Order: sequence, then C-alpha cells, then structure tokens
Amino acid sequence: MRRLLRLCSLSVLGMISAPPRLASAYHYVIGNDVVLRARPRADGELLRRLDHNETVVPRAAPASGWQKVSVLGGQVGYLPTRALSNVWIRVLKKQRRLQLLHDKRVIKDYRLALSPGNALGDKRQLGDNRTPEGRFYLAEMIRHPENRARYGARSMRISYPSIRHARDGLARRLFDYRRYLAIVKAIRQGRLPDQRTKLGSSIRIHGGGSRSDWTAGCMALDDADIRDLYDRVRHGTRVEIYRSRRQAETLAAPDALAAGVLAGARAQLKAPARYTRYAMGAPSIAYPNGDIRRSDAVCSDIIVRAVRRVGIDLQAAVHEDRLLHPERYRRGERPNSRIDHRRVRNLHRYLLAHALRGDPRQTAKTARPGDLVLFDTGIQNGTPFDHIGIVDDQRGADGVYRVVNIWTVGHRTSSMALVGRSYPTVVGHFRWGHPFDYH
Repeated sequence: MRRLLRLCSLSVLGMISAPPRLASAYHYVIGNDVVLRARPRADGELLRRLDHNETVVPRAAPASGWQKVSVLGGQVGYLPTRALSNVWIRVLKKQRRLQLLHDKRVIKDYRLALSPGNALGDKRQLGDNRTPEGRFYLAEMIRHPENRARYGARSMRISYPSIRHARDGLARRLFDYRRYLAIVKAIRQGRLPDQRTKLGSSIRIHGGGSRSDWTAGCMALDDADIRDLYDRVRHGTRVEIYRSRRQAETLAAPDALAAGVLAGARAQLKAPARYTRYAMGAPSIAYPNGDIRRSDAVCSDIIVRAVRRVGIDLQAAVHEDRLLHPERYRRGERPNSRIDHRRVRNLHRYLLAHALRGDPRQTAKTARPGDLVLFDTGIQNGTPFDHIGIVDDQRGADGVYRVVNIWTVGHRTSSMALVGRSYPTVVGHFRWGHPFDYH
C-alpha cells in the first residue's frame, strides 16, 4: 500500500477503554450555554459547552446539586442537576397516543387527536395539516390560552421547524441561508425558532378534546389531560414524535443507523468512484446536500455519501458545528461549507462530540458493521490521523471485518482488510447514537 498524500487528515484522538455503546438511559440538557465541568463546582475547569436537548448518560447518583455524566464521545464531567432532565414526551401518531416517560418508563399515557386528513405524513410546509416527526422540545408554555375554543385549557408550542425540517426548506429554497442559520442557532440554544417561514408554524400540544381528529397539525388532548401534563413538564422538555410505535422501536435499536450506513457504503461498491486529484481539491458544491462529481472521491466522500442514506447530511452538520462551536475545531481556519465535511480532521472533531467512541486498540474485536474507523497511514503531514472508512459486514481470512473505503490516488472504492494489521494503524473507532441525535 503506497503512502501518498491525502486530503484526509485530522488531529489527535483520545482513547477510552470500553467499546462504543448506546446510552442506557434518557437524560438530556435543558438550557442555553450549559457547561460540562471537570469538577462538581461552578469554577471547575470547562471541558465542553453543550447544546440544549443534547443527550448525556448519567454515571453516578446526583450529589450536592451536580450530576456526573458522560457525553457522546465518552468525555466525562459534571453538570448542574437543574440543567438536566430525564422526563420526556413521546407521541405515537398511528396509535393516537401521547406518553410521558421517566427515562424509558411510561408514567402517563394520554389519548391524542391529530389532523383528520394527513395525520401520518411528516410536515413539510405551511397548510399541509401534518404533524411533524422527529425530536423537538417545549418552546413555549401557555397556562391560559387566549383562544380557548381552539387550544382548550392549556397550550404548549413545540420547537418546529427542527433543524432537519429547516435544512429541507433551505434545499427547496423556501428561505435563504441567513434565515436558516438563525433557526439552527435558536434550536441549539433552546429558543423558539422562526415561526414565519413557509414551513408552517405554531405546532402545539394543547387541549380541546381527543375523541376524534380535528386539528390542523397540532396534537390535542382532553382538557383534564392537558392540565395534568402541563403540571408535569417544563419549558425545554424533550418531545419525540414518531409515525408509529413500530418506528419508535426501530429507531431505538442499537443498529438503527449502522444498517443504513452500511447499505450506503456497499451501494458505492457497485459503481466505485476513483480517487483523483480533482477530488483532492475544493470544487464548488451546493449547500445543503452538496457533492462533487459522483465518479470522483476521497476517503471522506465515501462516508458523507453513505451517511446521507440515513438522512444525515454531514456537510451541513459539520459546517454548522464549526460555526456554533469553533472551540472544537482547528484554530486559524475559517468555516467553509464546500470543504469542512471533506476533511477527516473535521469529521473526527464532529464525531468526538456526536458519536459513541471506542478504544482503537480493541477495534479488531469490537467493530460492528456500519461503524466508522480512522487510520494512521504514515503520511508526514503533522498528524497521525489521515484516513477513514466504514466497517463492512464481510470478513477477511483472519475473521476480522473488512472496511469499505477508497485508499489513495488512482484507487477505487473497495472493501479492504485494514483492521487488525500492523499497517495501517487504527487510531479511531466511532459508533452511531440514536438517529434523532443527528437531526
């Protein structure tokens, strides 16, 4: 294997001893500018700034107003207990149920009314009378709605449009990039996003009755139930809306994303791209969902294309993470939506904050199909991190999973035996979380 210069390079990766695993409980951050600290005190060393509604995993019982947690990526620290919650709302549209959960345990189950015409479709625009699907939060609490005939005894507006819906609106040119970025910032900070776009607005959980469908996209409960629910939640409470119970169970499975990512990787083996000098540049591409010529690629393009199969646009995700959290990325580089996601060092920094991380020394034993693996190929470019691939479901002669990747200039996309060998060296191993963690 030749050690040729690549576009794919990134910075130092820390290690943890345990293989990647999914969160065992539902805890999430409530509030803007919440800080993970090294010690359980307000002046403890700042480890990381967290977004509103970001998932964390408790590591010990709370004590003295602080909770020890780990974030996606494995970093461990302390958060104020007031900035955490494990109470959340789940909506199952097909079953017409709204459930209140504590961790994974249902503590209240309410009957729900939706739109009589388009209840099971995901919302895309103003006037389609659909209830949006995905992860949201309660962005506005109204104890005494002005329009009691419409909203009943209580009203709680959710954070629609989500970032995913806003990206779709930007791609369809329903508004400009500046307006889109304002929505992204509002969501990350736990505020009510723009309610004046062509995507529609004012999606609420409210009263007024649930005996039959009657809303224009909102979620209606009986007045007694909305009063009960209102008193059990707070501003910022997580809301997850699913098309059906089956979809909720499917997305909660450990391999919910991995199977789709693997399918996206293997699809590229049928029409393999070539690693070219053109691909090593920074051609002008669209935003979001931009791509260079499909016939060309560097190693990061294989990842970006595979992940889009499951509805995750790493171009937008990495670029926006750089804009909102510049401290996570290399200093001195200005964000550039054409190339941010195509540099492995940026993918690495993104994955450190948004994926589950394992010990690269154990990857040959712990890798599962659909995982991402990073390598040191010996390039002298100031960092040992310069290549990335997707764990295949095919094994080599040694019984270790192969890796779908594109190796270097002149090569095509292929499945190669790269893990468990003296060269290249595995330096990073990541696994996907819940699909909604990337919306």
